[in-house]
Order: sequence, then C-alpha cells, then structure tokens
Amino acid sequence: MAAARAAAALPPGEGSVVNWSGQGLQKLSPNLPCEADIHTLILDKNQIIKLENLEKCKRLVQLSVANNRLVRMMGVAKLTQLRVLNLPHNSIGYVEGLKELVHLEWLNLAGNNLKAMEQINTCTSLQHLDLSDNNIPQIGDLSKLVSLKVSVNHNNYSKQFDVVRY
Repeated sequence: MAAARAAAALPPGEGSVVNWSGQGLQKLSPNLPCEADIHTLILDKNQIIKLENLEKCKRLVQLSVANNRLVRMMGVAKLTQLRVLNLPHNSIGYVEGLKELVHLEWLNLAGNNLKAMEQINTCTSLQHLDLSDNNIPQIGDLSKLVSLKVSVNHNNYSKQFDVVRY
C-alpha cells in the first residue's frame, strides 16, 4: 500500500486528514493504519472494489471513496461516527450499511447504479442527500429525515423531484 500523504492539518484536537487519492489502490490492507486521531480518509480516484478493513477507523468522521469501482458499501456499517460519506461515481447497486450511521449529515451517492433507496430513513441527521445520475424509479418516503435541507435527484427515472431545498 502506498504511504499516506498527510493533507493540511485540522485544528488541534480535531484529528488529521489522510489522503490516498490516485494511488492505484485496488483494496485496503488489513494493516490499514488508522490512528485514533484520523478524522478524514480520502481514497478518491483509485480502483477499490470493496470497502474492507475499515473497522479500526472507528473515529472517522469523513470518508470519501469517489471515482473508484465500488459495487457494495457495506464496509461503512461500523463507522458509526461518520458525518460525511462521499461515494459518487462508483458502481454501487443498492444502499446498505447505513442503519447505524445516525450521525450522518451529508451523503453523496451520485453517479452509481442504484435502483432502490432503502435504509435511508434511519439517517435522521441527514442534511444533504445527492442521488443524481442513478436508476432509481422512486425515492420513497423521506419524511423521517427531518434535518434534510437539500436533496438532489436529477437524471433518474423518478420524476418526484430534481432538487428540493427544505
């Protein structure tokens, strides 16, 4: 696995950023270094197919795995402190692993292969949701998402809404 490049440090006590973007990673090593102070993990523009070995990153608040080859997202289930989950432009077929992510505020699943939206109602802290450029015929009931401020849904089969600001 390529060595981590530390991005700009966050204020003391807020954790650090690890950016492994564009490293040609195909999978995450079981020895993934996830020190207690890591706040943000960026894995964009790699070749990752599966989110695995993230369970050590329990304090992770932000995870970005954009522009990879993900087909599943179950690996996020144990990251219960996540507030930002950025998974656009992958090949994810359905939403999973969100039931325990009660602190999640920002979810981007644009440009995937989603056909249904399930488990989203458990993310009651969600403020921003981007489901654009998928194959979702109907979004479903979002009434439990009382904190939702922006929902983007353009270029789906659903004509429920394109952009809604609450």
